[in-house]
Amino acid sequence: MKKFLYNTLLLVSGSVLCAFSVKAILLPFGFLSSGLTGLSLIVYHKWQTLPFAFIYLLVNVPVFLIAFKFVGLRFIMYTAWGIMIYSALLLVPEIKLPLTDPLLAAAFAGSISGLGVAIILRSYGSAGGSEIISAVLHKLFGFSIGMGSLIVNSVVMIISLLLFPLENVLLTIVYIVVSARVSSLIFHGLAKRRVVMIISGKWNEILDDINNGNKWRVTLLHGKGGFQGAEKSVLYSVVNKSNVPSLKALVMKRDPGAFIAIMDANDVTGAKVGNQPHW
Repeated sequence: MKKFLYNTLLLVSGSVLCAFSVKAILLPFGFLSSGLTGLSLIVYHKWQTLPFAFIYLLVNVPVFLIAFKFVGLRFIMYTAWGIMIYSALLLVPEIKLPLTDPLLAAAFAGSISGLGVAIILRSYGSAGGSEIISAVLHKLFGFSIGMGSLIVNSVVMIISLLLFPLENVLLTIVYIVVSARVSSLIFHGLAKRRVVMIISGKWNEILDDINNGNKWRVTLLHGKGGFQGAEKSVLYSVVNKSNVPSLKALVMKRDPGAFIAIMDANDVTGAKVGNQPHW
Protein backbone atom coordinates (compact mmCIF):
# COMPACT_ATOMS: atom_id res chain seq x y z
CA MET A 1 0.00 0.00 0.00
CA LYS A 2 2.87 2.38 0.80
CA LYS A 3 4.39 1.74 -2.63
CA PHE A 4 1.04 2.27 -4.32
CA LEU A 5 0.43 5.55 -2.51
CA TYR A 6 3.99 6.75 -3.21
CA ASN A 7 3.73 5.93 -6.91
CA THR A 8 0.29 7.50 -7.09
CA LEU A 9 1.76 10.66 -5.56
CA LEU A 10 4.44 10.71 -8.27
CA LEU A 11 1.88 10.12 -11.01
CA VAL A 12 -0.43 12.83 -9.71
CA SER A 13 2.37 15.36 -9.16
CA GLY A 14 3.84 14.85 -12.63
CA SER A 15 0.42 14.77 -14.30
CA VAL A 16 -0.58 18.05 -12.64
CA LEU A 17 2.49 19.75 -14.13
CA CYS A 18 1.95 18.25 -17.59
CA ALA A 19 -1.77 19.06 -17.59
CA PHE A 20 -1.04 22.59 -16.40
CA SER A 21 1.32 23.21 -19.32
CA VAL A 22 -1.40 22.00 -21.72
CA LYS A 23 -4.35 23.88 -20.23
CA ALA A 24 -2.50 27.09 -19.31
CA ILE A 25 -0.15 27.52 -22.27
CA LEU A 26 -0.42 25.06 -25.14
CA LEU A 27 -4.17 25.35 -25.75
CA PRO A 28 -4.49 29.13 -25.14
CA PHE A 29 -1.50 29.91 -27.39
CA GLY A 30 -2.52 27.43 -30.06
CA PHE A 31 0.70 25.43 -29.69
CA LEU A 32 0.95 21.75 -30.33
CA SER A 33 2.78 19.39 -28.02
CA SER A 34 5.10 16.46 -27.85
CA GLY A 35 4.30 12.81 -28.37
CA LEU A 36 0.77 11.53 -28.25
CA THR A 37 -0.39 14.67 -26.48
CA GLY A 38 0.71 16.51 -29.61
CA LEU A 39 -1.06 14.02 -31.84
CA SER A 40 -4.19 14.45 -29.75
CA LEU A 41 -3.91 18.23 -30.05
CA ILE A 42 -3.66 17.92 -33.84
CA VAL A 43 -6.93 15.99 -33.89
CA TYR A 44 -8.53 18.39 -31.40
CA HIS A 45 -7.52 21.58 -33.24
CA LYS A 46 -8.63 20.24 -36.61
CA TRP A 47 -11.98 18.68 -35.73
CA GLN A 48 -12.91 19.48 -32.10
CA THR A 49 -15.67 16.89 -32.20
CA LEU A 50 -14.64 15.27 -28.91
CA PRO A 51 -13.24 16.59 -25.60
CA PHE A 52 -9.44 16.69 -25.62
CA ALA A 53 -9.19 14.30 -22.66
CA PHE A 54 -11.24 11.67 -24.49
CA ILE A 55 -9.15 12.03 -27.66
CA TYR A 56 -6.01 11.49 -25.59
CA LEU A 57 -7.46 8.28 -24.17
CA LEU A 58 -8.31 6.92 -27.64
CA VAL A 59 -4.87 7.73 -29.08
CA ASN A 60 -3.17 5.90 -26.21
CA VAL A 61 -4.99 2.62 -26.72
CA PRO A 62 -2.78 1.16 -29.53
CA VAL A 63 0.45 2.34 -27.87
CA PHE A 64 -0.70 0.84 -24.59
CA LEU A 65 -1.23 -2.51 -26.30
CA ILE A 66 2.28 -2.38 -27.82
CA ALA A 67 3.75 -1.88 -24.36
CA PHE A 68 2.34 -5.24 -23.25
CA LYS A 69 4.93 -6.98 -25.46
CA PHE A 70 8.03 -5.07 -24.40
CA VAL A 71 7.46 -3.71 -20.89
CA GLY A 72 6.62 -5.43 -17.61
CA LEU A 73 3.10 -5.92 -16.30
CA ARG A 74 3.69 -3.66 -13.30
CA PHE A 75 4.58 -0.77 -15.61
CA ILE A 76 1.48 -1.47 -17.68
CA MET A 77 -0.85 -1.44 -14.68
CA TYR A 78 0.59 1.73 -13.21
CA THR A 79 0.54 3.35 -16.64
CA ALA A 80 -3.17 2.57 -16.95
CA TRP A 81 -3.64 4.28 -13.60
CA GLY A 82 -1.48 7.20 -14.74
CA ILE A 83 -3.45 7.64 -17.97
CA MET A 84 -6.68 7.83 -15.97
CA ILE A 85 -5.20 10.45 -13.64
CA TYR A 86 -3.78 12.58 -16.45
CA SER A 87 -6.95 12.35 -18.54
CA ALA A 88 -9.04 13.44 -15.56
CA LEU A 89 -6.78 16.45 -15.01
CA LEU A 90 -7.17 17.41 -18.67
CA LEU A 91 -10.88 17.92 -18.03
CA VAL A 92 -10.25 21.07 -15.97
CA PRO A 93 -11.04 24.40 -17.71
CA GLU A 94 -8.30 26.36 -19.46
CA ILE A 95 -6.17 28.54 -17.19
CA LYS A 96 -5.31 32.13 -18.06
CA LEU A 97 -1.72 33.21 -17.41
CA PRO A 98 -0.34 36.78 -17.80
CA LEU A 99 1.98 35.73 -20.62
CA THR A 100 2.12 37.55 -23.97
CA ASP A 101 5.48 36.48 -25.41
CA PRO A 102 4.96 33.20 -27.35
CA LEU A 103 8.65 32.23 -27.18
CA LEU A 104 8.77 32.71 -23.40
CA ALA A 105 5.53 30.78 -23.08
CA ALA A 106 6.93 27.87 -25.12
CA ALA A 107 10.09 27.70 -23.01
CA PHE A 108 8.10 27.94 -19.78
CA ALA A 109 5.69 25.21 -20.86
CA GLY A 110 8.61 22.98 -21.87
CA SER A 111 10.26 23.38 -18.47
CA ILE A 112 7.06 22.53 -16.60
CA SER A 113 6.23 19.59 -18.85
CA GLY A 114 9.79 18.21 -18.73
CA LEU A 115 9.76 18.31 -14.94
CA GLY A 116 6.38 16.58 -14.90
CA VAL A 117 7.52 13.80 -17.25
CA ALA A 118 10.66 13.18 -15.18
CA ILE A 119 8.61 12.92 -11.98
CA ILE A 120 6.17 10.52 -13.60
CA LEU A 121 8.95 8.27 -14.91
CA ARG A 122 10.38 8.03 -11.40
CA SER A 123 7.26 6.04 -10.59
CA TYR A 124 6.46 2.48 -11.61
CA GLY A 125 4.44 3.73 -14.57
CA SER A 126 3.76 6.71 -16.80
CA ALA A 127 0.90 8.92 -17.92
CA GLY A 128 0.84 7.29 -21.35
CA GLY A 129 1.79 8.99 -24.57
CA SER A 130 5.38 9.18 -25.73
CA GLU A 131 6.55 8.10 -22.26
CA ILE A 132 5.42 4.55 -23.13
CA ILE A 133 7.28 4.65 -26.45
CA SER A 134 10.34 6.16 -24.73
CA ALA A 135 10.26 3.34 -22.19
CA VAL A 136 10.13 0.75 -25.00
CA LEU A 137 13.02 2.45 -26.85
CA HIS A 138 15.02 2.64 -23.63
CA LYS A 139 14.35 -1.04 -22.98
CA LEU A 140 15.24 -2.20 -26.49
CA PHE A 141 18.03 0.17 -27.60
CA GLY A 142 19.21 1.98 -24.46
CA PHE A 143 18.10 5.41 -25.71
CA SER A 144 17.82 8.07 -23.03
CA ILE A 145 14.33 9.25 -22.16
CA GLY A 146 14.99 12.60 -23.81
CA MET A 147 16.29 10.98 -27.00
CA GLY A 148 13.30 8.66 -27.22
CA SER A 149 11.01 11.63 -26.78
CA LEU A 150 12.76 13.54 -29.58
CA ILE A 151 12.37 10.60 -31.97
CA VAL A 152 8.63 10.40 -31.32
CA ASN A 153 8.23 14.15 -31.52
CA SER A 154 10.00 14.37 -34.86
CA VAL A 155 7.24 12.26 -36.40
CA VAL A 156 4.56 14.45 -34.79
CA MET A 157 6.27 17.62 -36.05
CA ILE A 158 6.37 16.35 -39.64
CA ILE A 159 2.61 15.83 -39.49
CA SER A 160 2.15 19.26 -37.90
CA LEU A 161 4.11 21.01 -40.66
CA LEU A 162 1.59 19.75 -43.17
CA LEU A 163 -1.43 21.00 -41.23
CA PHE A 164 -0.50 24.09 -39.19
CA PRO A 165 1.25 27.48 -39.66
CA LEU A 166 5.04 27.33 -39.59
CA GLU A 167 5.30 29.76 -36.66
CA ASN A 168 3.17 27.54 -34.44
CA VAL A 169 5.25 24.51 -35.34
CA LEU A 170 8.57 26.30 -34.68
CA LEU A 171 7.39 27.48 -31.26
CA THR A 172 6.23 23.95 -30.54
CA ILE A 173 9.72 22.70 -31.40
CA VAL A 174 11.14 25.11 -28.80
CA TYR A 175 8.73 23.65 -26.27
CA ILE A 176 9.68 20.08 -27.21
CA VAL A 177 13.45 20.64 -27.03
CA VAL A 178 13.22 22.34 -23.63
CA SER A 179 10.90 19.62 -22.32
CA ALA A 180 13.15 16.79 -23.55
CA ARG A 181 16.26 18.40 -22.10
CA VAL A 182 14.69 19.05 -18.70
CA SER A 183 13.16 15.58 -18.45
CA SER A 184 16.43 13.87 -19.41
CA LEU A 185 18.48 15.93 -16.95
CA ILE A 186 16.12 15.37 -14.05
CA PHE A 187 15.40 11.71 -14.81
CA HIS A 188 19.09 10.85 -15.02
CA GLY A 189 19.72 12.60 -11.73
CA LEU A 190 21.33 15.90 -12.78
CA ALA A 191 24.66 14.02 -12.77
CA LYS A 192 24.56 13.51 -8.99
CA ARG A 193 26.92 10.57 -9.29
CA ARG A 194 30.61 10.60 -9.96
CA VAL A 195 32.97 7.90 -11.18
CA VAL A 196 36.16 8.02 -9.12
CA MET A 197 39.41 6.32 -10.15
CA ILE A 198 42.34 6.39 -7.73
CA ILE A 199 45.92 5.36 -8.55
CA SER A 200 48.28 5.30 -5.59
CA GLY A 201 51.18 3.31 -4.25
CA LYS A 202 49.33 3.21 -0.94
CA TRP A 203 46.19 1.79 -2.47
CA ASN A 204 45.91 -0.97 0.14
CA GLU A 205 45.86 1.54 3.00
CA ILE A 206 43.32 3.71 1.18
CA LEU A 207 41.19 0.63 0.51
CA ASP A 208 41.30 -0.31 4.20
CA ASP A 209 40.18 3.21 5.18
CA ILE A 210 37.27 3.08 2.75
CA ASN A 211 36.19 -0.39 3.86
CA ASN A 212 36.49 0.48 7.55
CA GLY A 213 34.28 3.51 7.04
CA ASN A 214 31.82 1.33 5.08
CA LYS A 215 30.70 4.37 3.08
CA TRP A 216 31.43 3.35 -0.49
CA ARG A 217 31.76 0.22 -2.54
CA VAL A 218 35.09 -0.08 -4.33
CA THR A 219 36.36 -2.32 -7.11
CA LEU A 220 40.07 -3.09 -7.34
CA LEU A 221 41.35 -3.02 -10.92
CA HIS A 222 44.77 -4.13 -12.12
CA GLY A 223 46.54 -1.96 -14.67
CA LYS A 224 49.95 -1.29 -16.16
CA GLY A 225 51.75 2.01 -16.67
CA GLY A 226 51.93 3.03 -20.32
CA PHE A 227 55.47 4.46 -20.14
CA GLN A 228 57.48 2.16 -17.87
CA GLY A 229 55.10 -0.79 -17.84
CA ALA A 230 54.96 -0.88 -14.04
CA GLU A 231 52.08 -2.76 -12.46
CA LYS A 232 49.40 -0.47 -11.02
CA SER A 233 46.41 -1.05 -8.76
CA VAL A 234 43.40 1.16 -9.48
CA LEU A 235 40.54 1.80 -7.07
CA TYR A 236 37.26 2.31 -8.91
CA SER A 237 34.03 3.52 -7.33
CA VAL A 238 30.78 5.35 -8.13
CA VAL A 239 29.74 7.76 -5.39
CA ASN A 240 27.20 10.49 -4.84
CA LYS A 241 28.39 13.97 -5.67
CA SER A 242 28.13 15.06 -2.03
CA ASN A 243 30.63 12.35 -1.00
CA VAL A 244 33.40 13.42 -3.39
CA PRO A 245 35.08 15.94 -1.02
CA SER A 246 35.28 13.48 1.87
CA LEU A 247 36.62 10.73 -0.42
CA LYS A 248 39.30 13.03 -1.81
CA ALA A 249 40.26 14.09 1.72
CA LEU A 250 40.58 10.45 2.77
CA VAL A 251 42.86 9.67 -0.19
CA MET A 252 45.01 12.79 0.17
CA LYS A 253 45.50 12.10 3.87
CA ARG A 254 47.06 8.74 3.05
CA ASP A 255 48.89 9.77 -0.12
CA PRO A 256 49.19 13.47 -1.11
CA GLY A 257 50.69 12.37 -4.41
CA ALA A 258 47.84 10.09 -5.41
CA PHE A 259 46.27 10.42 -8.86
CA ILE A 260 42.50 10.93 -8.68
CA ALA A 261 40.23 11.14 -11.73
CA ILE A 262 36.59 12.15 -11.23
CA MET A 263 34.00 11.93 -14.02
CA ASP A 264 30.25 12.37 -14.37
CA ALA A 265 28.12 9.23 -14.26
CA ASN A 266 24.76 10.22 -15.68
CA ASP A 267 23.23 6.78 -16.00
CA VAL A 268 24.04 4.18 -13.34
CA THR A 269 22.46 0.81 -12.58
CA GLY A 270 23.14 -0.28 -9.03
CA ALA A 271 21.53 -0.93 -5.66
CA LYS A 272 23.11 1.98 -3.76
CA VAL A 273 23.64 4.83 -6.22
CA GLY A 274 21.82 3.62 -9.32
CA ASN A 275 19.18 5.60 -11.17
CA GLN A 276 17.91 2.74 -13.31
CA PRO A 277 14.29 2.97 -14.39
CA HIS A 278 11.77 0.98 -12.35
CA TRP A 279 10.16 -0.50 -15.45
